Amino acid sequence: MSRRSILTITIGAAALVACGGHTSPHSGSRSLLRVLHDQPSVPLKIERVEIAPASASRVGFARMARHPEPGWNVPRQTQHAPDGKTVTFLASEQGDETMSLFAFDATTGKSEVLLRAKDLGDTGTATRSREEELRRERQRDRNEGITQHLWAKKTKLLVIPHAGDIFVRDFAREPAGTVRRLTKTPEPELDARPCDTGERIAFVRKGELFSIDVATGKETALTTPVRNVPEGITGITRGLSDFVAQEELGEPSGFFWSPKCDRLVYLEVDERPVEQLPVLGYRGEPDLMMQRYPRAGKKNPSVRAGIVDVATRKTTWLDWRDPPAKKGDAPSERYLGRFTWSADGKSLFVQSMTRDQKRVALVRVDPSSGATTELAVETSPAWVSFSPIRVLSGSNDLVVTSTKSGHRHLEVRSQKDGALVRALTSGDWDVESIAGIDEAGGRVLFSGTKDGPLERHLYSVPLVANPNAADAAKATVTRLTTERGVHSVKVDETGATWVDVHSATDRPPAAVVVRDGKVAGQLPVPSDPDITALGLRPVEHVTVKAKDGETLHGALLRPRVLTGRHPAIVVVYGGPEAQLVYDSWAPRLLWQHLADRGFVVFQLDNRGSGGRGRAFAQKVHKQLGQLELEDQITGAEYLASLPFVDASRIGIYGHSYGGFMAALAMFEGKGVFRAGVAGAPVTDWRLYDTGYTERYMETPETNAAGYEASDLAKKVAGLTGKLMLTHALMDENVHYAHTARLVDALIAADKRFELLVLPGERHGLRAPAARAYVPKRIAEFFAENL
Repeated sequence: MSRRSILTITIGAAALVACGGHTSPHSGSRSLLRVLHDQPSVPLKIERVEIAPASASRVGFARMARHPEPGWNVPRQTQHAPDGKTVTFLASEQGDETMSLFAFDATTGKSEVLLRAKDLGDTGTATRSREEELRRERQRDRNEGITQHLWAKKTKLLVIPHAGDIFVRDFAREPAGTVRRLTKTPEPELDARPCDTGERIAFVRKGELFSIDVATGKETALTTPVRNVPEGITGITRGLSDFVAQEELGEPSGFFWSPKCDRLVYLEVDERPVEQLPVLGYRGEPDLMMQRYPRAGKKNPSVRAGIVDVATRKTTWLDWRDPPAKKGDAPSERYLGRFTWSADGKSLFVQSMTRDQKRVALVRVDPSSGATTELAVETSPAWVSFSPIRVLSGSNDLVVTSTKSGHRHLEVRSQKDGALVRALTSGDWDVESIAGIDEAGGRVLFSGTKDGPLERHLYSVPLVANPNAADAAKATVTRLTTERGVHSVKVDETGATWVDVHSATDRPPAAVVVRDGKVAGQLPVPSDPDITALGLRPVEHVTVKAKDGETLHGALLRPRVLTGRHPAIVVVYGGPEAQLVYDSWAPRLLWQHLADRGFVVFQLDNRGSGGRGRAFAQKVHKQLGQLELEDQITGAEYLASLPFVDASRIGIYGHSYGGFMAALAMFEGKGVFRAGVAGAPVTDWRLYDTGYTERYMETPETNAAGYEASDLAKKVAGLTGKLMLTHALMDENVHYAHTARLVDALIAADKRFELLVLPGERHGLRAPAARAYVPKRIAEFFAENL
């Protein structure tokens, strides 16, 4: 790899001008080399490019701090009212983070404001409890104003949890839809959700499960309240899911209503066995919060599920019939998820996953006795996942997914014994989610990657086998979304109406409502003048070959005008089953700023990333960082091969898993990376949580070599370039201890580095000042060191 700052090559001068212009989102298919080869060949000396000052970009750091990003003031949390024609959603009236509640009428095609936070008495001065803030962290919720709303499935009752209390608009009993406050307590009501009939709302207060009668406002404690004990001291909660379930397993809730509103299944979480770790506070927060955090190989909380009868308040605990344990074996540990009631409420379905995440079972529960019956099992030597479950009310079947073929696909199984009724889809692509069931139309609606891993579309497949089809490969899969790109779709209970928020790399988002196969109207997405004012440009999609021949997808943003050999920055995440390169609208404001100043910016989804099937993802099993770094180096080599990139001036930046990757690249990147910024890096997987780490790395006991090989503190001797570390003191996801131990190792090795500590911030930055300052420091760091 050449490290000369001046290089003479033979290309056409016009090619450099062409490379600096507006690019197609699919320009990877017409590669740079093809563009170059199309130009007349004349000798041209390409010289080192100096970085322009921050003023050269119209994208300022203050704009980076503002949410939403340009083009993304779109409807959020779309919900379908039970009347089949009303869609409600959250959106900002000012183009900021403050949400109001809107309603769209599919019969008229018009939208109107339904509710604002001030209508609920919100003056903007209310503070959230620690429990509310932490739940928002798990859900990555950055919005203010009205942040949540829920419809009862069978009646027009709208529930609006706000500022720790519960409000309702009861259109069934009060046609005018007057807002009524149901609670006003010093302690917050968490996770308030109505039952299907709208008679009651369940919530958690001070770690106990309650229900409230909507008509009378009478509260009932469904579990035994902990009286006269400060909140959180006992370590036991009923009705809330635990940290790992919320953060890693996609289970934000800890209770689930039965269809008849007479029972709930809920989780009892005992965190007392879990070790406590310190999280520092600042500016109004407690100076020290002791967080129960299960680290890899150590104790998880004890979790069990029970079914409570609303009338009697009696709980029946689920009875797990595990295989007989050998003498000396530890009791079975499991994760529970995807609780789903049958349509008549006579059965409950749940999935049980072993702690090592190599076996997941679909289980039927008898609510009257708590007896459990395994219906189907999936195993893997690497890891398995929970599947979505959809109950068919018109038959005794379930729609679930399986990855046994190597890709996630739909199948129908019997509710009675779990027998496979039929496979619905197959092929070298993945079903990403079950969007809805249209039983009247006899079809399943789902999101998937059938048209390629960079796009997401809504598809349908018949529920009943085609008599002319010999197998699932011949089943008719119909694409229901038309525009190229990524479609995020919310389907109603009937499968007849859906909201489609869609975009592409070169097309800002739009939102449409489709009813009975026809567009019923557009949800409001205001045009954003910043897109033009800031001169935002789409990235190019490129492909790179990994060492083993796998095709890797990347995104590239060049400077506006190529004047010589430019420095480049690799923006990395790289975590298993995660995907960052899509054909979707992504302003990438820091990228735009850096490119305006003369940097080439690049991102690559390495092996292990999502959207490519089970085998592709599981290549990284038990060896986090190894193949990912190999691929990121391959990506840097691709950059170095481009005639407008200076191979001696390549940097790397990442946050969280990307911080781990950026630091690893600076220590073991073979000198490819001259400077790196590692934000909130995991530096030792023994310090990260059980649910994530053990899934991909097993435990420190069973995979000691893998943990040792990924310990960044053992690798600091390899640092030759410039390194900056950033970390928030209140980060309760990747604790500051990760960076602290790396700092110790760097000092012991006498290595020079920079450290940016953010008091009062968490894993995701909240304060506008911090959201502006951090990208500014990153840009300054690369301008000074590349």
